[in-house]
Amino acid sequence: MNQPLMVVKAIIYQGDRLLLQLRDNKPEIYYPNYWGLFGGLMEPGELPLKAIRRELEEELGWSPPDCRFLCTWEDPTIPSMTYIFAVPLTVNISYLKLTEGQALELFTLNELTKLPIVPTVLRMLPQVISLMDCPELKAAWQDSPFFVE
Repeated sequence: MNQPLMVVKAIIYQGDRLLLQLRDNKPEIYYPNYWGLFGGLMEPGELPLKAIRRELEEELGWSPPDCRFLCTWEDPTIPSMTYIFAVPLTVNISYLKLTEGQALELFTLNELTKLPIVPTVLRMLPQVISLMDCPELKAAWQDSPFFVE
């Protein structure tokens, strides 16, 4: 039996907006040309916090001062265990140097409805946002089309 992929992902936020990555248009990756979260595979023996810091440095040239572990997420469609971190964006977006993916952009939750988003991201958002310490994002969530009581 195959071991599940060990993955780290960052919910990078600024106020009521999320920073997303337009994934490369390569057929060998999951969901090419879709918007998703920054992060990636953990290296063997690597701890989740070290992995998310490494991934953000590699993908954005940025070492965030705060990465707060939120939860783990098991994807039923891809055998994987994802460690999810909340990461406040503490720099201007122009400071970031994208090295993976086609683009990066800050989006409101309402803008997400118009984008091709990696389905796993949409499935995990309700749980993840409820765990975050960001009043602006929680308020925007309740006003978004994704919110269901």
